[in-house]
Amino acid sequence: MPQLPVEAFQVKGGVTFAGVGGNSRNYWNDQGIVWSPRIGLAYQLFEKTVFRGGYGIFYQPNGILRTNSILSGFTRSTPIIATTNNGVNFLTDLSDPLPTGLLPVLGASEGLATTLGQGTTFFPADRKMAPSQRFSFGFQQEMPQGYMVEASYVGNRASRLPVTRQMSFIPREYLSTSPVRDNATINFLSQNFTSPYFGLHPNFTSANISRGALLQRYPHFSNVNFEDPVGYSWYHSLQTRLEKRFSKGYTLQAAYTWSKAMAANTFLNAVDDMPYETLADIDRAHRLTSSGIYELPFGKGRRYGTNMPGPINFFLGGWQVSGVWQYQSGAPLGFGQALFIGDSSTIALPTDQRNTDKWFNTSVFNRNSQQVLASNVRTAPLRYSNIRADSQRRLDLSANKTFAITEKIKMIFRADTFNARNEVVLRNPNTDPISSAFGQVTAQEPPRSWQFSLNLRF
Repeated sequence: MPQLPVEAFQVKGGVTFAGVGGNSRNYWNDQGIVWSPRIGLAYQLFEKTVFRGGYGIFYQPNGILRTNSILSGFTRSTPIIATTNNGVNFLTDLSDPLPTGLLPVLGASEGLATTLGQGTTFFPADRKMAPSQRFSFGFQQEMPQGYMVEASYVGNRASRLPVTRQMSFIPREYLSTSPVRDNATINFLSQNFTSPYFGLHPNFTSANISRGALLQRYPHFSNVNFEDPVGYSWYHSLQTRLEKRFSKGYTLQAAYTWSKAMAANTFLNAVDDMPYETLADIDRAHRLTSSGIYELPFGKGRRYGTNMPGPINFFLGGWQVSGVWQYQSGAPLGFGQALFIGDSSTIALPTDQRNTDKWFNTSVFNRNSQQVLASNVRTAPLRYSNIRADSQRRLDLSANKTFAITEKIKMIFRADTFNARNEVVLRNPNTDPISSAFGQVTAQEPPRSWQFSLNLRF
């Protein structure tokens, strides 16, 4: 074809193996020793005011805890071929489903031909652990009656994060930059030609191949990818806390965080040199939590009923109740390469107009499946900060009591209820414009549940 003359057609690249052909037995060249400093400071500014600050470098480890082995060549499936004529005759039955045995595992014997015509992944020769710099500073103030308030800035900057890089991409000059579906480009790239690979290897089973597949890098594989350490992220937050230390039978804690999390850990297009900077999928602008423990003032050693008869105290005295309440903003939403036919600033609906059938304004999207973008350079953002899923709200309560059976044997009863208010908390809505459920929420978090337990200690 004109875009790829015969003399320019080259299919370089293939799988190599650790410990084979002079290669090291290691999966990759590791980093070895790393420098991980930590420093902290606490300074009493006034009698009841303390300044605290800290800085440290942490690392995301490589290795088996975070990285699975790549088993190319060392795993193989043996299909059951029950019939070759649609059941007129059967070659196998349940007593002997594999009459010719299992296909042998080839290991590294195929060399560079391993996974030809298929998707393949590999480890880069050199891998370094991703460092994360964490830093904070803030103030603590002691208040009357055992209360303490704290306000801090907490930040984080991570680098060298692994990002999946798709190497078998079509060069940018062949992709469309049209804001609408470009059928000419789609037809151009999907046109079929005689495959130059057909018959060269058992994995090449098709006599034809598309122009796009021939133009992509490493066309002798369906796709090639690896974890490229070019990602990074950053996080900034204001974290406040109120604490009532345990006294007079109760303790109380409350915390509020106002934050923003950004990340560049995904490529917007496979042809891009660097990952796309966007709002992180873990971003939750607001988070509020509170918890408390209260010892009911009844029974021996308590405010009321100190002289309560033993049998009555056995059942009524010594109870403790506690609860945890939490709220946080919903996750930011994205719509892929959606086409807008209206004002995109009107996607988010007011709170009183959102429901499970229509979480956002679907009328501004082009939902025609025949007009979706393909074979084009993506420009639409990954996520939108002002369009989010339902917020998370939950109250958990518990009560427990210790029954002293003997001096050495105690029975602890505990009752817990999760989502005590039985509040409906919705999961993410459907964000696929061509889906019939677009804009709808079809699932929710679990309803209220109870749990009871008895714990015998001796």
